[in-house]
Amino acid sequence: MKILQKYIVLFVFIGIFPFYLTSCATKQYHLAVDASIISKGQTKDQVMELVGKPDYITKTEKGNEQWYYYNDITPFYKKIPFLGRLFGKREVEVIQVTFYMDRVSKVIYYVAEK
Repeated sequence: MKILQKYIVLFVFIGIFPFYLTSCATKQYHLAVDASIISKGQTKDQVMELVGKPDYITKTEKGNEQWYYYNDITPFYKKIPFLGRLFGKREVEVIQVTFYMDRVSKVIYYVAEK
């Protein structure tokens, strides 16, 4: 009877373990969608309401303000230490929003290698 209980515990563990792994996965999020809803002429408050707080803010020499949003789109297998390099480069999505006089003047979306 004790042997049967051990197998049941093992079977339950094996059955639950894949769900545990998927719960550790990051949420799928695509900045391309966010970039498509930002348009010229919107205010900083409107952009913040649509996309959220930027990850990085900088000022240009011309006095424009640029907001950057980043999203790591690297699959989990590329993040494995030592082995991840074998699967190619890591990638990150970027939205660059440029404001002129507190209004959106330019929106650029691109994917860069890490």
